[in-house]
Amino acid sequence: MKKILALVGTNANFSYNRLLLKFMKKHFKQMADIEIYEISKLPAFSVDVPLSEQAEVWKLKQKVKAADGVVFSTPEYDHGIPAALKSAVEWLSYHTTVLKHKPVMVVGVSYGRQASARSQVQMRQILISPDCDANLIPGNEVLIGGATHVFSKDGRLINDEMRDNLEECFTHFIEYIQIFENVDEEEVKMPIKQPRISEAYIKFPTGRLSLKEVQQIFSTIPFEIDLIDSTDHFAWYSDKPNREHVRDVASLGEPVTECHPPKAVPAVMAIINSFRDGKRDVVTRPLWMNGHRSLIQYYALRDVDGHYLGTIEFTGSVEYILGLFEKGAWDKGADASTGASKHEDNAPAEEDDTTADASTGASESSDDTSADTVAPAPAASEPAGIEETDADTGASESGSVDADDDAADATTGASEEE
Repeated sequence: MKKILALVGTNANFSYNRLLLKFMKKHFKQMADIEIYEISKLPAFSVDVPLSEQAEVWKLKQKVKAADGVVFSTPEYDHGIPAALKSAVEWLSYHTTVLKHKPVMVVGVSYGRQASARSQVQMRQILISPDCDANLIPGNEVLIGGATHVFSKDGRLINDEMRDNLEECFTHFIEYIQIFENVDEEEVKMPIKQPRISEAYIKFPTGRLSLKEVQQIFSTIPFEIDLIDSTDHFAWYSDKPNREHVRDVASLGEPVTECHPPKAVPAVMAIINSFRDGKRDVVTRPLWMNGHRSLIQYYALRDVDGHYLGTIEFTGSVEYILGLFEKGAWDKGADASTGASKHEDNAPAEEDDTTADASTGASESSDDTSADTVAPAPAASEPAGIEETDADTGASESGSVDADDDAADATTGASEEE
């Protein structure tokens, strides 16, 4: 079943366009899951609106990304679309590509006999503009006039001719979405069909790997991986099932500011800038995600000469590892797999190092080898006052602080010591 996002094209308290979308949601429930969105939630578009006030804008963008298609229902004000709808489209096209190649449909209701014909023409022109670049199905016009006479008191579209046209157009829209999905699937499969690519090998100083092996290694590693390139754009993610952070190829190429809730962006950028400036190489953050204990680690990616290449993020559940610890897998002399002791009397004993770095987990000891310190096991239940992060992004919408604050949440900048 297709997932459709339907935008009410006005911020008026009552609108027949809202009534139309509610009717479509019920009438086409066997064909699509339609979510109705109220654009009245959005601030008026302005490039000067601070990120801290764009939380709802970010949420709308995520909904558009997740939808298989978008329906815009527009009334007609002064031969054009309402200002509130134009503002919403500005948010969806300014420094973002969420509408790019997204299947869209335009419908409309008005009081006059010409329905919302002129506003729909304007809306179509906007949606195919370079900054939107949406996939608008040609023709397929849903023009409903005489609004006060074609809807029943319980919100049903009772004009048979208009209802039949709506059904035909919406069916075409669902078929249109499927066509583009099939094209995308073929594009994904194309590299696999080219023997020279699939059989290619990459040589490393320590061996060589086929592209297939590289792909499967990334999919098998217990931590999922995301890469922000040196220009602060989302460049790549590991294709791992059941990810903590749900990613989509539609997000590739987007600036990092689009990958996190607005309130988290300052802290995330502080981490990235600290990597770029050479002040830090790693930021580690244990936290709760999706109901279990997880670990996020940010690393500065550099070439052999130390030049900054980007930020790489590792995320994964640590419940299995903590479970082993709680069962005594690291008890002195115990074999983690069999319980048998492999310790020899003449083997050197390792002393506990209690000087672990609070922000990275790394030891500050002058010894070149890494410390084997095991921190006390956290409580089985989630500590009160610790905010669970957004499962889609790994970031919460908490306030931000400087990246150098060791008590700060590396993902959001929110301190847990408040």
